[in-house]
Amino acid sequence: MSGGGLQNAAVNLISMRDRARRDLTECIDKMRGPKALVLDPTLSGPLGLIAEKTLLKEHGVEKTYHLRHEPIETEQRRILFLVRDKIPNMKAIASQVKHQKRNRQKLEYLVIMVPRRTIVCERVLEEEGAYADVQLGEYDLDLIPCEEDVVSMEIPDAYRECHLDGDKSSLFYAAKGLMRMQALFGLIPLIKGKGSNAKALADMLLRMRRELGEQEEEAVEAEIDELILIDRETDMVTPMLTQLTYEGLIDDTFALNNGIVELPGHLISSGGGGAQATPADKKAKIKVLFGASDVLFTQLRDANFEQVGSIVKKRATFLKSVQDEKDELQGKSVNEIKEYVRKLKEINIQQEKNLLSLHTSIALEIKGIVTDYSFSRRLDLEQGILQGRIGGDKAVEHIQDLVYQKEPFLKMIRLLCLCSYCCNGIRKLKDVKQDLVQVYGFEAMLVLNNLEKLGLLKKGESVGGIAGVPGLSVTAAGITVAANLTNKIAATSGWEAVKKRLHVVVEGAEEAANDVAYVYSGYAPISIRLVERALFPPVGGWMSLEETLKPLPGPLFELHQEPTPAHTPGFD
Repeated sequence: MSGGGLQNAAVNLISMRDRARRDLTECIDKMRGPKALVLDPTLSGPLGLIAEKTLLKEHGVEKTYHLRHEPIETEQRRILFLVRDKIPNMKAIASQVKHQKRNRQKLEYLVIMVPRRTIVCERVLEEEGAYADVQLGEYDLDLIPCEEDVVSMEIPDAYRECHLDGDKSSLFYAAKGLMRMQALFGLIPLIKGKGSNAKALADMLLRMRRELGEQEEEAVEAEIDELILIDRETDMVTPMLTQLTYEGLIDDTFALNNGIVELPGHLISSGGGGAQATPADKKAKIKVLFGASDVLFTQLRDANFEQVGSIVKKRATFLKSVQDEKDELQGKSVNEIKEYVRKLKEINIQQEKNLLSLHTSIALEIKGIVTDYSFSRRLDLEQGILQGRIGGDKAVEHIQDLVYQKEPFLKMIRLLCLCSYCCNGIRKLKDVKQDLVQVYGFEAMLVLNNLEKLGLLKKGESVGGIAGVPGLSVTAAGITVAANLTNKIAATSGWEAVKKRLHVVVEGAEEAANDVAYVYSGYAPISIRLVERALFPPVGGWMSLEETLKPLPGPLFELHQEPTPAHTPGFD
């Protein structure tokens, strides 16, 4: 996976990946000789984007394990832990060290924390009685090149940490990553953004530059013209919706992480899959890599699922024509034969046939899901809420029906959050919460409480009658009703204003087909609309949109970066 498809990137992402590889091998080489690598499971995917198993083996890694609390039995006398800087990881490491000490085995330990070594982690190791037995280091892993147009921090809990736990560390790490990017590709002169965390990140970036002062690295020619920072909080609608592209449905059905998806064994055995072996047990999960070498996947990934069948058919027809051409080579000129051989080398017919068979099997599996009544009902409910066809109370009734049918808990939570956002809260929230706890267990209560803390679930306020309220005068009643009406109008205008001002709901199949709204069959993600406005602002510029974007949370900002005088070309 590492490095695949980076050659065509707008900037040299291979240099970013190579730097991350070099830093990784330097960390591993701090422990000389053969060793066992104990890896944080959440780092397996990100590390797979920058390094292969062969690279690890070249640097002495004989065996790799996932970190857990249960004892890890290994013949290696040196153990290297590569883990995120989290308290549970430190406790698991301490558990492993104490287990080996009880067995009177004296081993050598090195703990590498990602992305940095923290005092909190050191204190946990000390409290657990393992601090004296381990050496400590850090691996500053920040922006990871995933594709030719995607780099990612790969911090899965960043939103929870920032908004629920109040831990802004991920913003600091992102700022450091952007500083490194500027060192490689030059100072980014213009920064635009929307949202409080986006503004905090921009301020951190500018502060880091000021703190460097004259120590800032020599300026290189700027390759990036503009940086657009969008806070996730500005677009909480999109994550709640069902993705309708081929790649999105694969992610929704099987979970796609770091380009790798675990598919049921029967899909591999029936659909081929290149070098993958046919599993003896068809219920087994087989990991499949979808990379840049899979030409068919690159054609399918962003297509609306309705288009998948025609794309697969077109590819099958093309491969058949290439094969049929072989039978017509007799009597062809030498140049024509050479051209055919060149084409064969580029295509690799057998591999393409295996991939065609695999994607056909996946598409058929997904088709069985999307044509199911429960899927179409959920999708219609989502679009009804977005378009305003289905009101809040009616939507909640539909969701409760789905809950009683024991639809997947996560899908029900997403529907409730969508309803809460677009319908100004949920009036029957208490009843809905009781239903969820009864159907899915008391574990659901913690999730619901956290969602309420985040404001993703809130109780809807209704403007009711005033008759029969004791001790309430007519004047006071009038003031109360007026206040309630004002609050309701202010609250409900949020989604309606966003919908109209950013044109996020696109009606008409023809218009949606030529717009990013095709991804969700009529809904254009708010974050994408913000990026479009940033790239192609109105005559007054990005900041002239402040009133237009006011319904979205957080400030609108635009910042300019100038080279430090010592690094300005021609400075004397």
